[in-house]
Amino acid sequence: MIEVRVPATSANMGAGFDTMGIALNLYNTIQVRETESGLKIVNLNCREYLPKNENNLIYRAIMRVFDEVGYQKKGLAITQNSKIPVTRGLGSSSACIVGGLLAGNVLSGRKLTYPDILNLAAEMEGHPDNVAPALYGGFCVSARVGDKAICQSVKLSPKFRYAVMVPDFFVPTKKSRGLLPETVSLGDASHNISRAVLFALGLAQGNTEFLKIGVDDRLHQPYREQEVEGLSEIFKKSYELGAKASFLSGSGPTVLSVLDGNYREFCGGMRDFFREQETAWSCRILQVDNVGAVVKTVGGFRKDD
Repeated sequence: MIEVRVPATSANMGAGFDTMGIALNLYNTIQVRETESGLKIVNLNCREYLPKNENNLIYRAIMRVFDEVGYQKKGLAITQNSKIPVTRGLGSSSACIVGGLLAGNVLSGRKLTYPDILNLAAEMEGHPDNVAPALYGGFCVSARVGDKAICQSVKLSPKFRYAVMVPDFFVPTKKSRGLLPETVSLGDASHNISRAVLFALGLAQGNTEFLKIGVDDRLHQPYREQEVEGLSEIFKKSYELGAKASFLSGSGPTVLSVLDGNYREFCGGMRDFFREQETAWSCRILQVDNVGAVVKTVGGFRKDD
């Protein structure tokens, strides 16, 4: 049996639309074993409906590897125990894709490298900003170059922690993507490039001034704000409570705040705020996961290399 643990991720960080993501210490643990025939899928700890047939994303990722390397499968039994909220902007689909690809790679004889896995994951997800940190951990800047996905993972210090504020509603990624314009002005593009660079430097160097400047996005948050009622008020309150930067996580509706101390006070203050607003949002503090996806072997968790 293969067991893969994959971290949650937050992408579109600040102005880094479709390019920057971070791995967080919230996990989907996936167990896969070959059987004589058939397909059995068990989804633990999940309130939302997830397919238990060949439409299941983990299964599809496993089969993508098998097709790539020419491996003939028998049957499969798949169990996932995911603590990552589904369709909330924390990389639940990327965790399934990366976990399935890694499990399929081990089952079929480890014929694919991590760059190969990244390419397949980006192909399935549509872009690499979530799958890169899910695979490599840390803070990742990624891009497509021709038909290849590339990324650079930077291992972050524990200086910052990350408040994840998750509502009880979701916004389908397809719908959220459909809110975005097909073209943007040269001014907005230039604005985002400068802010994204500053955000990346701020996170890597611990510069909080750069972080707040770097979340001033013009490419996706202004268009997606209509789907998250009270988003501007949430941002305002987060800064009043000491956030160094706040932004939509992925396509939303989750909001992520970068913190440098006062973690309990921040979470308590945001929970009080949500109660006062009579909105059902949760708040929890997470840390960066600098390891990324790991495969469990007889010695415990280790990188599958």
